[in-house]
Amino acid sequence: MKITSTLSLLSLLGSTLLMVTGCMAESVDSASDADIETDEEVGTAADAITNGWTPQTSDGWAPVACDSGNAMSAFHCSGSDCDNIKGYCSSLGTYNTSTYWTSYFSEESTNNRRCNYGDFVTGLACTGSYCDNVSLQCSHLNGKTWGSCYWSGFISEENGGAIYFPPGYYIAGAKCSGDHCDNMAFYYCQAI
Repeated sequence: MKITSTLSLLSLLGSTLLMVTGCMAESVDSASDADIETDEEVGTAADAITNGWTPQTSDGWAPVACDSGNAMSAFHCSGSDCDNIKGYCSSLGTYNTSTYWTSYFSEESTNNRRCNYGDFVTGLACTGSYCDNVSLQCSHLNGKTWGSCYWSGFISEENGGAIYFPPGYYIAGAKCSGDHCDNMAFYYCQAI
C-alpha cells in the first residue's frame, strides 16, 4: 500500500513537472484525461499552470490560465507591439470559489479593467491584430482579499517586456496605451 501511494505521488509529480517545463508528454493515466473538457473559454487543462509561467497567448490563440488557488504575480510580453503575453502563476495556498472574465479593453476606448474588489487575475486572453483587445480572467480566492494596492508603470517589449511584483502581491487589473495596447500597466494588490 505504501509503495503504491509513493508511486502514485511520483507519477503525479512527474506529470506536473513535465507540464510546467513545457514538455508535451501524456500522463501515466491517460484514461482520466478523457473526462477533461477542452473547449472551455478559459483554455485546456494543459494551459493551467501552478507556480510557473503560462504558455504565451496572442491574437487567435487560446486563453491561458493559472491552476485553482494561484494568481499572477508577474507579466511578460514579447513580439511586435507586446503582442505575445504570458503571466507567472504563484500559489496562494487556497482555492478559487468563483472565476469570471472581464470584457475586453483596448487603447481605443476604456483602456483598463479591474477585477471585482478582493479578486485577483488568474488568466489572460486577447483578440485583434497584435493582441489589441485584452481580457482578464479574475478569480475569488477563498479567504483572500486585497490589502494595499498600487498601479505599476507601463512596460512594453521595447523596455524588456517583463514586470515582477513584490512577494505577496498579485495582479488585480490592467490598463494599456499605445497602438494595439502596446504599453501595459498593472493594478497589483497585496493578498491578505
